[in-house]
Amino acid sequence: MKKVLSWFARILLTGVSVPVFLFSIATLIPAVPVLGSVANIVTVGYLHLWIPVCAALFVLSLLLVLTGRRKKIWTLDLLLSAVSLVLMTVVACMIAASVRQAGVKPNLFLQKEDVSFVRTDTETYIRSEYGDAKINVYYTEDNRAEKPVMLYIHGGGWIRGSREDHTYYSKVFAAHGYVVFSTDYDLSSEDRHLAGSTETQLIEAFAWVKNHAADYRGDVTRLYLTGGSAGGNLALEMAYKINGGMYSTSQDGTELPQIRAVSVTFPVASLETFYNNPDPVLGGTAHRMAYGYTGCAPEEDPALFASLDPVNSISENAPPTHILVGASDSLVPPQATYELDEALEAAGIKHRTVIAPFANHIFDMVDGNMLNCAYLELSLRWFEQFG
Repeated sequence: MKKVLSWFARILLTGVSVPVFLFSIATLIPAVPVLGSVANIVTVGYLHLWIPVCAALFVLSLLLVLTGRRKKIWTLDLLLSAVSLVLMTVVACMIAASVRQAGVKPNLFLQKEDVSFVRTDTETYIRSEYGDAKINVYYTEDNRAEKPVMLYIHGGGWIRGSREDHTYYSKVFAAHGYVVFSTDYDLSSEDRHLAGSTETQLIEAFAWVKNHAADYRGDVTRLYLTGGSAGGNLALEMAYKINGGMYSTSQDGTELPQIRAVSVTFPVASLETFYNNPDPVLGGTAHRMAYGYTGCAPEEDPALFASLDPVNSISENAPPTHILVGASDSLVPPQATYELDEALEAAGIKHRTVIAPFANHIFDMVDGNMLNCAYLELSLRWFEQFG
C-alpha cells in the first residue's frame, strides 16, 4: 500500500510540476511555440496564485527529497519546481518594477476595494434596429455636487461583451467620486458588420450622458473616457474625433461634450495589424473579430481601416492619453500602440504609455490583481492631473 501511495504521490506531483514549469518557461520566453501565446494569460493574470503554487511545489518536493527513502525519484520535481519559482519570481519582480516606475506601489496579492455602497441604474439611451441600447450608471448617494463624469466603453472585439464588463472598474471609479456611465453598443458578427455605424451610435451615448449627468450630480464639463481592447480603440477614436470636431452633435442636435482625458488598456491601435495578426493561436480570433467589425480585408477597403485607427484622428485638441499595454500581447500586437505613442509625442499631445513586461491581453481580468489595481490608480491620477 505504501508503494502504491508513493507512486500515486509521484504521479500527482509530477503531473502538476511539469505543466507549471512549461507555463512558467513560456511566460518568460513567449517564443515557445503555441504555449507562448497563451501561458502568460494564466500566469500573469493569476500571478497572486501562481507564485504560491510554485512555492508550495518547491517546498513539498524539497521535503520529499530530504525525508523520503527514494530521494532520486523526487529530484526532477524539485528541479522543475525550483526553476518555476525562480522564473515566476523574476516575472513578478519585473512587472512590479514597471508598476513602481510608473508611480504606483505594486501588490502581489489581491487588493480589492469595498464598492458595496455604489448604486447602479440602467437606462436606454437609444433604440436601434437591433434593439434597445442600454447604459448603466454607477454612483454613490452623498451630498457632493458637480462630480467628474466617466464613460466606459467595453471591449470584446466589437462582436461580444456588454456594459456589465469590468463592473468592478466602474464601481471603483464611482467610489472615488465619479459618476460613471458604461454603455452598450450594437455588436457586429459574421453576418453583421457595423464598423460604419458603431461610432455614430456612440455619439448618442455621449449626448445622453451630457443630458443626464446632472441627474446624478455629475459635471459633464469634466468628462473622462476609459475602455479596453476594442473598447480602448473606441474610447480613443471617440475622444480624438469629438475633440477634433469630426463629431460635434447628436441626431437631436445635442452638442457633444469635450473629453478632458482618456485612459485605456491594450487598445486596438491598428485595425490592419489586428486583422493580420500572425500569432498561431490567437491570430485567428483577431482576424475574425476584425472581419466581423469591418466585413472586409484591409486591402479591400483601406480607407475604412484607416478611418478606424486612432492615430489618424490625432489633432492639436486630442485629450491627454494614458495607455497600459502588455509587452507580450498575442491577441492585439502592441507595436501599433507604440507607434501611436510616437505619433502623440510628435503631435505634442500629453501622453503616457506604461508597458507591463510579460503581460498578455486581459492581464487585468482578475479584480484586484497587480495590473488591475495599477490601471485603476494610474487612471485616477491621470484624470486628477487634468481635472
